[in-house]
Amino acid sequence: MVRRTTVAGIASLALTGSLTALAASGSEETGEEQFRDRCLACHAIGCSRTGPKLGGVIGRKAGSLPDFPYSEGLKNAKWTWTEALVGRWLQDPGKMVPGTRMVGGAFSKVTSARERKLIIRYIRSGDTSLDLCGVRRN
Repeated sequence: MVRRTTVAGIASLALTGSLTALAASGSEETGEEQFRDRCLACHAIGCSRTGPKLGGVIGRKAGSLPDFPYSEGLKNAKWTWTEALVGRWLQDPGKMVPGTRMVGGAFSKVTSARERKLIIRYIRSGDTSLDLCGVRRN
């Protein structure tokens, strides 16, 4: 009887410790939260705002939305967006396209690989629940 109680107690403490470590590490943070905190000031999934819409960006030629006024650098870009390129872009857009308007302002480089993955996963989800279509930031 004592042995079962001890094993159950140890298992309970281990689980509690694991959950506490997860909470402390921020693992519960979602792509939606990252997108809201880092992207929503200028972007939406389903519509263009100050920045171009991000729905369908993976697989789309850079600078190709007909209704969006891209910088010259993005208009002349010769690549199609992949998850890897979006990740590089989030790390340092000015390095990929000198003169891009996505430098400074509300944007700060996403240095965490985990945060970049969460943002990309959220963009891929196509979730438009956060969209502020019709609201442009100048």
